[in-house]
Amino acid sequence: MEKKVDLFMGKFTGYLICTDCDGTLTYEPGKVSDENAQAIKYFQEEGGLFTLATGRFPDHVDLFKDKIQINAPMVSLNGTLLYDIDNGSMIHKWGSPIEQCYELLYYMRESYDNIEDFWVNGVLADGTFGGISYNLSEHSSEQHSLKKALKGFPCEMLKMVVVGNADVILKLQADLKKKFGQRFRFDTSWPEGLEIQSIDSGKGVAVQYMKTHLDTDIHTTIGVGDYENDMTLLECADIGYAVGNAIESVKSIADRVTVSNKEHALAAIINDLERGL
Repeated sequence: MEKKVDLFMGKFTGYLICTDCDGTLTYEPGKVSDENAQAIKYFQEEGGLFTLATGRFPDHVDLFKDKIQINAPMVSLNGTLLYDIDNGSMIHKWGSPIEQCYELLYYMRESYDNIEDFWVNGVLADGTFGGISYNLSEHSSEQHSLKKALKGFPCEMLKMVVVGNADVILKLQADLKKKFGQRFRFDTSWPEGLEIQSIDSGKGVAVQYMKTHLDTDIHTTIGVGDYENDMTLLECADIGYAVGNAIESVKSIADRVTVSNKEHALAAIINDLERGL
């Protein structure tokens, strides 16, 4: 990504805010309050960089285009993809070898009688990206059957999502961490959803990459989130904010706790930053 030359130095020049979407930026799915939108615009007018860190695809930003515009690379697919929205191109990706993913899928298919409750979404990592929904219960656990079903995937996968009963998701998460934790991350992003990705990936990893590898003159990163898959974002940021509605484990590792997502949390954070300048 080429450096954007700007001689203007505002009060927020050098600051990057990277926020989760659902339950953090939005007060309802896909909806950003006027208060948040106005504060973000002011932050950007004063030189600040603002972007999203979401588990969704890059085109998710289109939901908010009438309210906000991001002016930094987007952290997408739970921090396995750093994407340049302006140029429509990947900046960096963090994938898992497809054979390791097969091994994990075989284990889930063979070890859980109620595997029909789970859906797995794989994401392409061959220079393009996309996904499929895949019901493990519909396929044999034999390797050739799974490989045939997933034959559209190239050498590595960015992220998989398993959806099921909340109690079973917790059991599955603990089990998979024990058996595959050296190779994969297993983070919940809502009670019924488990996200699986490379151990060296995460929202925080992508934000660190922006600060250290891109020519953006970022000196302070601010990460904002509410759920387990946001924890690396808060841990790796210079200032980690948990919104008031965040789960307790996120609040416990946050540098600061702000108001809830329904009380214009981004506006409160920007006001907080300004008071500290």
